[in-house]
Amino acid sequence: MPRVSQGLLILLCLFFAFGRALAWKRVLSMDVGPDGTHLYHPMSATWQKGRFYVVDTGNRRLISYDARGRPLKAVNPGGKLKSPLDLDFGPEGRLWVVERSENALLEIDLTARSIKIHRLHYRGRELFPERLIWYRGVLYVLDRETGGVAFVRKKGEEVTVERVWVPRAKNFIGFLDFKVKSDGIWALEKTSHRVFHLGWDGREEVWRPAAGLVYPVSIEVAGGRLYVLDRYLGKIFVFTLKNPPKLLYSFLERGWRPGQIYLPRELEITPEGLLVVDEGNGRVEVWSGGF
Repeated sequence: MPRVSQGLLILLCLFFAFGRALAWKRVLSMDVGPDGTHLYHPMSATWQKGRFYVVDTGNRRLISYDARGRPLKAVNPGGKLKSPLDLDFGPEGRLWVVERSENALLEIDLTARSIKIHRLHYRGRELFPERLIWYRGVLYVLDRETGGVAFVRKKGEEVTVERVWVPRAKNFIGFLDFKVKSDGIWALEKTSHRVFHLGWDGREEVWRPAAGLVYPVSIEVAGGRLYVLDRYLGKIFVFTLKNPPKLLYSFLERGWRPGQIYLPRELEITPEGLLVVDEGNGRVEVWSGGF
């Protein structure tokens, strides 16, 4: 290939990659509560019925924000929150929170102002909840001890662990994060950078999007893309959703200024954009435009 053509090809490749990265724009930043105090080690966030909900772990509270990122209300139901890690909304609109100090799940009825504490057991062993997701009437919980994902059913007032998914792959270390989608469960393994997919038919796949990753901590899957958040680098890597995944580009950078991230914790796709929980900077940001 002529030298000029090679240069042109390189320029086109760079334009394609960086053009996509530059398409992402920060549209929201949530860093204070209703009383004006800053978030302190936020660990998780989600979107539900037109509002953002943030787990402000260091301040032992949950904060709701409107669609523009304005703080609405901060609560610590019954004073039970001491080290909350994750939250999601379940049946009947009840709020479920992983409370690490209790090694339990808190089921919070905000209307009735009641709290139920659930501890999970499976085959005579207590589970250690880390993350949770409600999906189509089933509660999925990341178990810190086995590193697997527990399938939990709620019947009346009781919760029952039906099974724990631990991959059959050799040298499995345990998951750091997982997402539940229409095609199954996607989960990120510790240290190895492997991503596992469990289809609803029970088929397991192992993906290895290792290019450039140092310490990935969270994943998302949307629009035919696999998003991987690297805590050490302060970047989001975007891969094709094909096995093996190919790196398309990365965006964001490590730092303390607005638009930079430092020790990020979690990714979540919302109708407003890609939500990034930035533990180190004490803020939650939403990025849009690059899907």
